Amino acid sequence: MTMRVAAGWILPLVTSLLVMPVRGEDLTELSLEELLDVEVTSVGKKSQALADAAAAVFVIDAEDIRRSGATALPELLRMVPGLQVSRLDANKWAVSARGFNGRFANKLLVLIDGRTLYTPSFSGVYWEQQNPLLEDIERIEVIRGPGATLWGANAVNGVINIITRSAESTLGTLVSLGAGSEQRALAALRYGAEIAPDTFARVYAKYQDHDALITLDGDGGRDDWDSGQGGFRIDSRLTDGNRFTFQGDLYRSNLRQQLSIPAPEVLPERYVAVDDRLQASGVNFLARWERALSVSSQVSLQLYYDHVERDEYYVSQRHDILDVEFQHRVMLGSRHDLVWGLGYRHVADDFSGDVLVDLAPDAESRELWNGFLQDEIDLVPGRLHLTLGSKFEHNDYTGFELQPNIRLLWHASDRSTLWASVSRAVRTPSRAERSAEVWARVIDSGLATPWPPSLVFATAGNDDFVSESLIAYELGWRLAPSSRLSLDLTLFYNDYDDLRSSGDAVLQTGVDGDALYFSLPFDNQASGSGYGVELAAEWQLREWWRLALAYGYLEVDLEVPETSLDRSNETLARADPRQQFSLRSLMNPREDIDLDLWLRYVDSSYPPFDIGRFSDSRIPAYWELDVRLAWRPRAGLELALVGQNLLSPAHPEGYPEAFAALPLEVQRGVYASVRLEF
Repeated sequence: MTMRVAAGWILPLVTSLLVMPVRGEDLTELSLEELLDVEVTSVGKKSQALADAAAAVFVIDAEDIRRSGATALPELLRMVPGLQVSRLDANKWAVSARGFNGRFANKLLVLIDGRTLYTPSFSGVYWEQQNPLLEDIERIEVIRGPGATLWGANAVNGVINIITRSAESTLGTLVSLGAGSEQRALAALRYGAEIAPDTFARVYAKYQDHDALITLDGDGGRDDWDSGQGGFRIDSRLTDGNRFTFQGDLYRSNLRQQLSIPAPEVLPERYVAVDDRLQASGVNFLARWERALSVSSQVSLQLYYDHVERDEYYVSQRHDILDVEFQHRVMLGSRHDLVWGLGYRHVADDFSGDVLVDLAPDAESRELWNGFLQDEIDLVPGRLHLTLGSKFEHNDYTGFELQPNIRLLWHASDRSTLWASVSRAVRTPSRAERSAEVWARVIDSGLATPWPPSLVFATAGNDDFVSESLIAYELGWRLAPSSRLSLDLTLFYNDYDDLRSSGDAVLQTGVDGDALYFSLPFDNQASGSGYGVELAAEWQLREWWRLALAYGYLEVDLEVPETSLDRSNETLARADPRQQFSLRSLMNPREDIDLDLWLRYVDSSYPPFDIGRFSDSRIPAYWELDVRLAWRPRAGLELALVGQNLLSPAHPEGYPEAFAALPLEVQRGVYASVRLEF
């Protein structure tokens, strides 16, 4: 469907709804002044107004989630300026902040209720394993830029903190059902009740079944998937200012994927296709105790356990993480707001690979100790605030790490706020970067007989691999020219050092008749920079109509010494779209009707690594449009129709990396849903 065809049916629909009588007050939920007063907790590990945060923060609230029409976490993140989101196949996404995007992006820290969604194998996130009930999310706080002073290593280019609703705010029953062309089945059930005085509980279960994407030739991608998840949460208000939370989740996913496996003996292709059935499962528990010692002093203690299992063709993984953190916030006089804490993490893993992936040793455990201290100083009461702090960590791979920051915020007027920051963050080595060997690429040797016709390459872990580091410089300006318009502008410059690169090839096994085998050990010879502009704007055109705009511009420049043969960072530098644009129109032409349009533009890019047959294939720029129409015939009942990616039959967003077979395209889709609450 072209943009002209889409406009042919969208515009009449919009016009017909706009002439309907409007009832009620401010149906877009929050005024712009209220939006600036939204409380955030991720910037300072304390509750503070968004307007007082000296960082690039974007908040996705429950209303944004409901009206987006999204059915997966990564799809929600497309509305955030400075975030790069690509769907690689039906069950895999690449998500990053301020560059370095890819399937195995590792410079973005993601949490749910303070539990790190950390994968020890590559220090990133398997997004296909993160399927919380979207109706239970209170808000998603996204920090672009380093958050390592409070959150620790790997919070390099950003932090995403997903905060779920308390059990007290989800009383009653929720039933949600949906089906469509791509979303074949969506089902969710939740029940909440007060189980004792001031003690509330909820349980939930959800299931989703997704169709496969298509290849560039229009064939089925054979990457369909389904997932089931359930969980609970208990919140209790105890005596003497004590609060207690206990929650947990259990999930299992069945994911189909097409793999392209190196096979130097198969000529001329040198690869064989494998139809793989991946299974992922896990369970987690989190307990948190909070106590207000006084009006100026609060403490909290959090403990969580996370177990993950993942079985696929080339490797099986088992991870266990135990994490505990203590935190104390105290006001020292009238000018100092101090937050400090201590933490400990134990990680145990077990890998079982084949000739393609080998980790030595198969099983390993390691520890992380940390402490942090941050003081917000009120230099000029109500006007000028200085924040100083640092994280102090010790890990078994690189030893001691220091991650300080300094931030300054100035309320120039009631409608204008300026802030600036300088921060340091590190990305610690993953298990794979220290001890894995991954055979993922084979090429024509170009050699005449009797030399082998193929060269096979592996990335290889290195015990001498150290942490990547970043020093980030940021400037921000928040402006509300009127009660109907707000602007949030951020400029940033990132200076990277000790980035991952590959050393000189080492001949592994000699000539075997089919190929020469070379390993490329990881090292830290690369460096580089990134800079850009991010803009978020909200415009309340009418009480019933709000526009939300997001724009991001990004440049990344990476380099290695001239003596190095590694050119992977050249491809990584062009892996992110230079420009991205998002415009959401949220309308309530009637009190009982939502009409939401979401227009997006993503610039062209390239695959992040020079591995695989499509590594030099350009990913075209694209425009897309989502439309959601919802009707509430009575209180507690909502019927919705959602169209996604309506401007073209299909488009690619990312190309495969290691072991992936063919580039796939995201298709136009439509689904209908019904939600009942009582």
